[in-house]
Amino acid sequence: MFEKIENKWTEDSGDYDDMIQKQLSNKRTVSYWTKELKRLLGPEPLRILEVGCGPGFMSIIAARLGHDVKAIDGSSGMVEKARRNMRQYHQQVEICEEDGVTLPLEQEQSYDVILSRDAVWTLYDPEKAFRRWKAVLKPGGRIIYFDGDYRTIEPTLKNKIHMKIADFLIYVTERKIYGSDVKENSGIYEKLPFTSQKRPEADFRILKKVRFARIQIRENRWLNRPWTMDFWKYGYQGKKFIVVATKKEK
Repeated sequence: MFEKIENKWTEDSGDYDDMIQKQLSNKRTVSYWTKELKRLLGPEPLRILEVGCGPGFMSIIAARLGHDVKAIDGSSGMVEKARRNMRQYHQQVEICEEDGVTLPLEQEQSYDVILSRDAVWTLYDPEKAFRRWKAVLKPGGRIIYFDGDYRTIEPTLKNKIHMKIADFLIYVTERKIYGSDVKENSGIYEKLPFTSQKRPEADFRILKKVRFARIQIRENRWLNRPWTMDFWKYGYQGKKFIVVATKKEK
């Protein structure tokens, strides 16, 4: 399962890199994520591990804010793109190819924050991952992730219309036939635990089970707003949300 998923991300790494290049050149997008990370991380420099970094967008923003960042991804293609982007954007971020569930290269109580964007839904064992993430956090450390209720698309008329609009917009703006790509790989995604559970309720249940404290979940209104191109291209996939959970001090 892990190998199939990571091979798929490597295959698609060029498309994801194109996407974050557009994000990094969009002042509104960079401004939003910069403000959001400032709000969540605070002013003091932190030791941060980004899990599922992809081509490195979030690590670039966090490093620009003065944080000490290590970024990992299980996909060799994503790691290659992330390393290139750190050089291109002049950021000192360590990039490693590593399993985001088991974190075999990480020491316990090493990080202030574990950060992730649109990667938690791909975890092949979320409970095992959250337990391991908790172990590598310092006492009082936090996990902060941005994710969505992905791949649980109900075949309603509203969703079918939205998907047709999305396919057209993606083809016009990206010259990519997205609908067939989703169909081709749906078998891989359907086997992931989080794609068969209602989220973020499932996230809260697992985080509580592994004894995270102060679990806070809220809707990501900026990403869910219906007047943007990204909403019409990808919004049918599921509502976006933000999760912050804290490891107890003792």
